[in-house]
Amino acid sequence: MSQSITSEISHEHQIPRADSEAAATTSEFESKKSENQSENEKNREGFSNPLEFVLTALGLAVGLGNIWRFPTRAFENGGSAFLIPYLICAILFGLPGVYLEMLTGQYQGVSPPIVFRRIAPFLEGIGWMPAIVASAIGIYYILIISWVVLYIFNLFRGDLNVWNKCDNFWNDPETCIDMLKQKHCWNLTEGISNSNLRWVFLNGSCQEVSSSIQFTSATEQYLMRNIIRKSARGMMDLGDFNTPVFLAMTFCWILNGLVIWKGMRIMGKIAYVTTLLPYALILIMFVRGITLEGASTGLYYFFLNPDYSRILSPKTWIAALSQLCFSLALGQGGLMSMASYNKKSSNCFINALVVIIGDTLMSVIGGAAVFSTLGFLAKQRNVEVSEVVQSGLSLSFVVYPEAFTQMPIPWLWAFLFFLTLFLLGISSEIALTEVFCTCLYDQYPKLRSSKWLVSFVWCLFLYVCGLIFSFSGGFYYFELFDEYSAGFSSMTAVTFEILTVIFVYGIRNFKFDLVSMIGPARNWFTGFFGAQSPYFLINWLVISPILGVGLLILSLIRDYPYNNDAQKYPIYFDIFGWILASIPVSMVPIFAVRNFLYFKNNRYPIRGIFKLQKQHVSYNRIKNIAEDSSNMSNAENLPENEPWESSVMRKYEKLEWPKNKSFFAPLLKNE
Repeated sequence: MSQSITSEISHEHQIPRADSEAAATTSEFESKKSENQSENEKNREGFSNPLEFVLTALGLAVGLGNIWRFPTRAFENGGSAFLIPYLICAILFGLPGVYLEMLTGQYQGVSPPIVFRRIAPFLEGIGWMPAIVASAIGIYYILIISWVVLYIFNLFRGDLNVWNKCDNFWNDPETCIDMLKQKHCWNLTEGISNSNLRWVFLNGSCQEVSSSIQFTSATEQYLMRNIIRKSARGMMDLGDFNTPVFLAMTFCWILNGLVIWKGMRIMGKIAYVTTLLPYALILIMFVRGITLEGASTGLYYFFLNPDYSRILSPKTWIAALSQLCFSLALGQGGLMSMASYNKKSSNCFINALVVIIGDTLMSVIGGAAVFSTLGFLAKQRNVEVSEVVQSGLSLSFVVYPEAFTQMPIPWLWAFLFFLTLFLLGISSEIALTEVFCTCLYDQYPKLRSSKWLVSFVWCLFLYVCGLIFSFSGGFYYFELFDEYSAGFSSMTAVTFEILTVIFVYGIRNFKFDLVSMIGPARNWFTGFFGAQSPYFLINWLVISPILGVGLLILSLIRDYPYNNDAQKYPIYFDIFGWILASIPVSMVPIFAVRNFLYFKNNRYPIRGIFKLQKQHVSYNRIKNIAEDSSNMSNAENLPENEPWESSVMRKYEKLEWPKNKSFFAPLLKNE
């Protein structure tokens, strides 16, 4: 089946049509399309060169999720056993998903909502789903960047010398352990005959305490009690206002807005620093980590001590796929939006390979760097690797700060690490926020001349939505966003995208689009392993839909209450979470109704909302080669222009603006 489609596509690509009527129709259509879309699409700014696109896409995919979230998921799901479902999902779902999003965005040259509206107006909401998902992730993702900014700021204030001590105002002296001084109690511990007791360095001396008492390291208390200031009363009590976090978030949003305002070209330039430098820095951290005493213990725990029983758990597979979608930015609109700025001749297959390989390597190397450092601390504490930290969040923000204080030139290693986190985080945040702006620019082209205003308003809106994180109880809402918007919503969006492109637009039409950009396979090797591999055809038709839908259904089965703590995570946690997760899905019926009313009010055939639109790049070709002419019936009655081109934008053009004296004159000036 795949060979027949590929050969037919190649034949169609190589042999031009002789039908003069078809050629005339094509010419007429292309002329109209060129005229109608001159401002909306042809004047879209793009990347200066293909490398900038690859680096920007890699900067979106490679982020804090590789250094913070991936080690956390591995720590919670069987160590290296987690790598098995993760890598399987990367091959079966990640690479095909990234490839499909890049192909679709690059071929259409527009943002996701317009892509899916042109496939069928009834499904325009599927294009808005990833934009909403990206925005929801951007709201809470910037909080992690704010913590990093605080670490960097406090590092220059000298906190490197205090975050591993227990005599600060934020510490709880009854549960805080100075891990550097804990070494003095090791020999005493060996002489204890009662297994219920142990020696712990508390209040300046080694004390014999019960093993049932839960202690935390000074670096973990520095994170939770000084940086995050997590409330102990639960999500329904916001608690005190965290001024440092508020100021750090404000700084990050201002920086984010300035970069978005300058557009995709400046993002491409910035990517040289925000993408390449973190790779160099994480390699330095990795080399340093594996040379530490005890690093082999941590690496053994990560790679060679798997809990294979976790592979049989659906939760592990759900965690793997959700982490993959989060890490690769699948279903978040960023890859499709950025690809729309790319040149049509760019090889999406190579770009997708670079992104998937680069992202996976960063996850594995970042995880190895974290666990090697974890082994070092386990050696220093004389405990098992699994006992070093109490939570997955602590892997990055506790393990490394504590390790730095025991290394030569500690301030240098600390600065390099947090600079890496900042660059990884801000590059992803910029791309996440840009997605919605791109959608607005494509539907309202005149807004491109007011980018500063759009960037300001949108960043301000997301900033206000995230102000709740500035309270001590805001950490529970951070967990809510991370649990419901990052994984589940991304999985839902990308699954809907694949189903729509392959089964509504059609796999045959999609393959035609692929060949028209990349060209037919040059030989049997590239035909089997390259951009037109039958694997992708089979995967998009069968494997990805089954895997995506299956794990989505399984992810609906959850344990309540969250973390088995009904006091801190009442039923409202999951109610708010499901409401948050349902907002992207609600875009589908909302825009279906909107387009239904548009067709009805303008007296277009209602069934036109289920048909391919004339504005689609491949419309004329698909109409001419359609085997079943009924599929394109009443095509002449479909709208010639998009709604914003035919009504709203025309009214806008007719307005008399006082361009020379009005305060709004700068907004109307073309860039």
